[in-house]
Amino acid sequence: MASSGQLSYQLLKSAADPSFEQFFRIYAESIHAREQKPKELIAKMVARRDYKIFLQKLDGDVTGFSIMFAPPGEDFCLLEYMAVDSSRRNTGLGGRLFLHTTQAMGTPGGAPLPMLLEVDSDREPSPDQQMRKRRLEFYKRLGCLRVAALPYILPLVGTGAVPEMFLLVHAPAEARFIPKSQLRHWLAVIYEKVYSCPPNDPRIARMLEGVSDPAGLK
Repeated sequence: MASSGQLSYQLLKSAADPSFEQFFRIYAESIHAREQKPKELIAKMVARRDYKIFLQKLDGDVTGFSIMFAPPGEDFCLLEYMAVDSSRRNTGLGGRLFLHTTQAMGTPGGAPLPMLLEVDSDREPSPDQQMRKRRLEFYKRLGCLRVAALPYILPLVGTGAVPEMFLLVHAPAEARFIPKSQLRHWLAVIYEKVYSCPPNDPRIARMLEGVSDPAGLK
């Protein structure tokens, strides 16, 4: 059942905006600690040309957010993080936030951009395994497909095990394959621009070893 009230969306343009603190509280509470970025880095992302942070508000209060990596001149975008306040989940707000984000991330001509999503795998034994399964089902209902046979490696720095990941794609309904060269390019851009890794990082070749050409989506 969707929450009642006045729902609106805002593009966060400054870390000095009072909404930043509301947004960051949801981020810190919702994102797995191993996958979080420091607050000062998130604040810098607000001002970057290649990032967009959308806030969902209900009666003026932040209820959710999506963080988009959208490098100028590229033919894709990456949904880096998305979450809804824990007190507002299972009310339809997540689906509406995702829909707004996909509609906002089009080309200048209005065509939708293929959107990539880094999502925790549900195959890895973990305390939140059932939540991971529900999250994958949520994205599948919204039209996202997994890149088949791609063991996505999240290139995080720091200590502690990195969670097993899937790479999902939200693309036009008829899209069921991606040229392997295009997928390789997308991964290189993400590794370099999002994680400050070299674009020829050997982990990219390792991920692509078992992937067919073109890469299937399922």
